[in-house]
Amino acid sequence: MSILYDYHLHSAFSGDSDAPAERMAERALDLGLKGLCFTEHQDPDAPDTGIDFTVDFASYFACMERLRAQYRGRLQIGAGMEFGIQPHLPGTLQALCETWPFDFVIASLHFVDGQDPYYPSFFEGHSERERYEQFFRTQLETLQAFPPESYDTLGHMDYIVRYGPNRSRFYSYEAYAEQIEPILQFLIGHGKCLEVNTGGFRQGLGEPNPCAGVLRRYRELGGELITIGSDAHEPQSLCYAFDQAAELLRGLGFRYYAVFERRNMRMERL
Repeated sequence: MSILYDYHLHSAFSGDSDAPAERMAERALDLGLKGLCFTEHQDPDAPDTGIDFTVDFASYFACMERLRAQYRGRLQIGAGMEFGIQPHLPGTLQALCETWPFDFVIASLHFVDGQDPYYPSFFEGHSERERYEQFFRTQLETLQAFPPESYDTLGHMDYIVRYGPNRSRFYSYEAYAEQIEPILQFLIGHGKCLEVNTGGFRQGLGEPNPCAGVLRRYRELGGELITIGSDAHEPQSLCYAFDQAAELLRGLGFRYYAVFERRNMRMERL
């Protein structure tokens, strides 16, 4: 396996996982990783689904420090966050970044107008295309509201495709280029990374999020900065389809991926 760092994963500190952080670290060692970064869900003002998508950061960082001591010299442990961006939350993220020493911050759009595309009700009364276009427009508008220094990468850019009525059947970069290209240009213009999230393979899409067509266009536009993560919520999903992702990325012309420590970027060869 050529990708030796997983930079998107969740443990029991996220509301939708019950995996002990130590089990994730042990699995990383079994897989031969050099490092991993926990990116727990922090979604203020999330729709009421019965799940608390906020983190007890004091307990989280205490656990991270314990794991760093336990695995020192064997595995690099990063303490990150996946922040659910919404247009009114830039100040909330900025305050968190000023309070806690994160290694890495993912900005992810999970909600549109207070609704989660994960649930079929999001699509009721709307065409799939209408909702996909709305998702991408909202993503760009929301990114524009956040100071670029408050996050490092855009998470699972086409997340919505995992849950659409037809999923990726009628979806491609070309079909939504008008909405997607400005997002890619924004990231490139602000020196931000684009995440390659292999959860798309695990979800049965046959490719990562974003899809190969988006990654190809990102590279054509001059985009070089990518981060790679499995979006694992349990140990068995760590590094899911990393070999497939590496082959895809090299075929598209990518040669390096980014990892972070205390928000400082370092490039690793694919």
